[in-house]
Order: sequence, then C-alpha cells, then structure tokens
Amino acid sequence: MGKLWLVLNGIVVIIIGVIGVQALMNTEENKKAEVEEVPVVAQNPLTIELTLETHYIDGKVEREHLEETIASMEDFWSEYEDWQVMEQKEGFMRFRKEVDDISPYLKANGYFGIKDGKLTIFEGVPLQEAAVQSFYQIDTEELESHLFEKLKEGIKIDSKHDYTKVLETFRSYQNAEAVNS
Repeated sequence: MGKLWLVLNGIVVIIIGVIGVQALMNTEENKKAEVEEVPVVAQNPLTIELTLETHYIDGKVEREHLEETIASMEDFWSEYEDWQVMEQKEGFMRFRKEVDDISPYLKANGYFGIKDGKLTIFEGVPLQEAAVQSFYQIDTEELESHLFEKLKEGIKIDSKHDYTKVLETFRSYQNAEAVNS
C-alpha cells in the first residue's frame, strides 16, 4: 500500500491508500454505530420529604413541610445553598436557616407591653391579647412615667429596628435582683 503526502492549509496529511482509508472509515462508522446503539439509562427522579425551618431573632420558628422531586442533585443543592442540613436520612431531609430579622408573624401581630412587671411581647394590644414571650423584670419605680404608659398601651413592633430599640431602651430599667430569682 502506497502513501501519498498532501499539504492542506499548512498541515501534512498522509493518505494511506484506498484500502487503508476505507478501513479507517469503516472503523469510524462502526464506532458511531456502537455509540448510537448503546441504550441511554434514564435515572428516575428522586422524591423526598423536606422540612424547612426558618429561625428568626425573636425566637419564632416557622416550619414548612413539602415533598420535593429531585431531577438533578446539582440543581437541588444550589436551590438550598443558603440552608444548613440538620438531619438527613433516606427519603427525608431537614434544613435550617437563620434569619437576621424578626418574624413576619411578629411584624403583623407583635406589641411590647408589661405583664407582672416583666417586659413582654403580646399577640395584639397588651390589654386585650395573650402574652407570647417575656424578657426581664423591669423596675417600674425607676421607669419614667411616659415609658410606663407606652408599655401599658402597647408598643407596636414593625421591624427589627423597633424590636432591638425597645429591648435596649428598657434594658436600662432591668431589675437585676428579679432576674436572678
């Protein structure tokens, strides 16, 4: 079998001969046919139960339970990249996310007030609604009268700023003896 040298666009190409070229082409065609005949194994999507826990600075925890069908693990992990895996077992995962804000529930319903001498968060106006969370005992004798009136009426909590401002303001009136008892 003879060899023929050919230069195409500065590249030296060796043509082996008609029989050799046909053999190479047959080999390439066979490889393509083999690739085309290989069955593609489709992986069934994975379905798991998820619990998403969102923790807010006011102590409120919101839980969402859902069923997630996972077609791509890469997509799944990128969707929950801001979440921390707390529990994982076959067919179930529990994620947690810390949110540096007060809960939507507190923004909608929360009021600071006073109950039994303690700074307390109420669900609604303090005179009418139930206490949700108590913080610390306030020395009401040291408390300025206008601040005491505000607590009795209820101080609406609309934002994280409101929440932290009220806690800081009344911390200076904290009764140290009552806290330890």
